[in-house]
Amino acid sequence: MLTNAEFLDRAWSESGPKLISGFSRPFFHNLMGILHGYKYDKKSYGGMIRHSEAGMLYCWSRQLPASATIVEIGCYGGLSTSYLAAGCKGKQGCQIYSIDPFNSNLERQAELTDNCVSLDNKPARDLVAERLSQSGFGDIVELIEGYSQDVAAKWSKPIDFLWIDGNHEQALQDFNDFKPWLKKGARVALHDAHPRYGYQEVVRDVAQIFANDDEWCEMEHVKSIITGIYRG
Repeated sequence: MLTNAEFLDRAWSESGPKLISGFSRPFFHNLMGILHGYKYDKKSYGGMIRHSEAGMLYCWSRQLPASATIVEIGCYGGLSTSYLAAGCKGKQGCQIYSIDPFNSNLERQAELTDNCVSLDNKPARDLVAERLSQSGFGDIVELIEGYSQDVAAKWSKPIDFLWIDGNHEQALQDFNDFKPWLKKGARVALHDAHPRYGYQEVVRDVAQIFANDDEWCEMEHVKSIITGIYRG
């Protein structure tokens, strides 16, 4: 059994996870990408998730129980939001809260930006809301226009799935802000968490988040996503 540190070392190795038996499931991930990861057009949505990542977001949300709560940090044009919502569709009481400043208060965003996403022509909340409504997700997605740290300060709802894909310089802060609300058995997943095709700041934070072997199980690596199940 690998420790979490050993798992991450292998996930981030030069050879990659495809050569490690019993460690990663690249065939399954790619299959889920083919089956479920091409529904929404990346170019029109402006999203940056890969098809296998999109397929697994769908699968992970599909595995959640009824009345589950998903918190998404970083919505942008609603691409990953749509895959999460597609997986939840038909689950009674399932709710997604997607946090993003969208195109509001661009001066503050310019001060806080990690410079990974251009602020020019950033999608407006109303545009994303209309897009989600047209896909049939208007009743299960609540778009919160604002900053994750401000939303977390007022948060009070237990979380089944925390998806972190916001400011790449504050992934650890986002996790710590919402950690008190994680249910036992909640999934936490972070995007851009790979040194070869992610961001070093997120890689650093992921190593800290998953450092405690007693807190986490079922670690998984999908392209630039690192995820685990919170033991509580």
